[in-house]
Amino acid sequence: MENFNKPTYMFALGGIEEIGKNMYVVEHDEEIYVIDCGIKFADANDLLGVDSIICPFDYLVQNKDKIKGLIVTHAHEDHIGGIPYLLKTVSIPKIYAAKLTAGIIKKKLKEHKNLQQYSFETFDDNKIIESKHFKIEFFRVCHSIPDAFGIYFQTPNGKIVSTGDFRFDFSTQGDESDIQKMAELGRRDIDILLCESTNSETQGFSVSEKYIINEIKKIIDNAKGRVFLSTFASNLGRIEEIIEIAIKNNRKICLIGRSMITNIETSIDVGFLNVSDDWFIEAREIEKYPDNEVLVLCTGSQGEEMAALNQMAMGKHAWITFKPTDILIMSSNPIPGNYESVEKLLNKLSRKNITIITNRQEQKLHASGHATETEQQLMFKLINPLYLIPIHGEYKMLKALRKNASNAGINPDNVIQVTNGQKIELLNHVAKATNDFVDIYDVYVDGNNINSDSDGLLKYRRILSQDGVFNITLLIDRKNKKVIDNPVVSTRGCIYAKSHYGLITKISYTIKTNIEELMNKQQSPINNNEIRKICENVAGSFIWRHKKKRPLIRTTIFDVD
Repeated sequence: MENFNKPTYMFALGGIEEIGKNMYVVEHDEEIYVIDCGIKFADANDLLGVDSIICPFDYLVQNKDKIKGLIVTHAHEDHIGGIPYLLKTVSIPKIYAAKLTAGIIKKKLKEHKNLQQYSFETFDDNKIIESKHFKIEFFRVCHSIPDAFGIYFQTPNGKIVSTGDFRFDFSTQGDESDIQKMAELGRRDIDILLCESTNSETQGFSVSEKYIINEIKKIIDNAKGRVFLSTFASNLGRIEEIIEIAIKNNRKICLIGRSMITNIETSIDVGFLNVSDDWFIEAREIEKYPDNEVLVLCTGSQGEEMAALNQMAMGKHAWITFKPTDILIMSSNPIPGNYESVEKLLNKLSRKNITIITNRQEQKLHASGHATETEQQLMFKLINPLYLIPIHGEYKMLKALRKNASNAGINPDNVIQVTNGQKIELLNHVAKATNDFVDIYDVYVDGNNINSDSDGLLKYRRILSQDGVFNITLLIDRKNKKVIDNPVVSTRGCIYAKSHYGLITKISYTIKTNIEELMNKQQSPINNNEIRKICENVAGSFIWRHKKKRPLIRTTIFDVD
């Protein structure tokens, strides 16, 4: 890999100053490697009807011939959820992913159509990818899902390490951080470390997953009735341990929630989980078994409206009704932005008179998969970079990472804090933030579709939710320059037509009069745009004057002979 005195660039399409939609680009000359392609979950109060948010792919489309591959660090939605939409936009020669991650992505892609060309290549700890300008290696990190990796890039201008999502937990088995590999990379004179920032504000070491499992085990071992446990479907390491505990207690396992079922099926398919199908039962079969022989694993810990746990809390689940002898373990913490919905869920569940056990200081039932201050500093010491770039976190988290780095001995001047789209240049081992920006904006996902006019979509939905819709239907006789009868008016969410008959009649009559006046005044035939403009002006004026609303006004025109 010769140095042609051309810089190497790095930038984020998403993931900086936000939680979610992680997507990063490393580029040198005619080669681009993309790291991750995630989603950000939408706030239902602000983004009406929007399911999730993804990064814009314009830059990749414009440079599609440069793309050599997409490298996926692990299988969480904020790192893989955008891949189907990326593949609807541009072809990817290779998707590099570890075995479990590849399995989960493949199942996700089966739900989508019209994907462009792609192929998979799995990697493990020993995999090396070489291209004209890059040499890429991988190192295993501990996270809240198996098969999580960090990435090493050797480029013509220096060496780059991206941590992916990580933590250090020295009590885990089979999901350990490869500290030896990290230390070995640290002896290679690393130029830049891209480090995740999510838990930068938390001091010390996080609680070991082993401790969490032991607390959950105590509850299940002593339970006399049915046990319900809700956690993130992506927390497969914990879920696999809970399944083992259930089997040792002779409890059948009922999986509820599409993502929970898919992830466990994939885990079994790729060999991460070895359990007989005989231990799993359907929700409709639960009543066939004694209460002390049932464990239900379900999604919905974040208070999602349509999730199974919320349906149970409202008494609307088709097969499951809570009993006073049931125990519910909430093995999660609310994600920022979900506190209100989680509190509402817990209040609903409390009305069911069941035993609810949540994560608290005296009984830890959940641990974050993200590095705390001390764990980040351990990563700094192992990798020993010249420059540090905080990624994957809100602004306050990125700022806290800068402080943690300074306390660990990294020169504050060498901590480069940038925004999404801002290019970082690495040239002959010198890194700097540039004034060159890639165009960045939010792209909204509605169902399985990308909306190209995201702002227009939201504006349309806000009008509908706040001021409603006002429909006007007209019959036009252009030959005789007449409107046949008064226009028919219907309304939803704006005014109640039956109690505003006089106002509706005035609007309808005024529209008819104004259209006929224009038809008789001008020489050229009236066109549909002119008719719609009259309808919007008349209806909009009357409704604002009387009701102080600005509804969406829609006009349907029929021509008659």
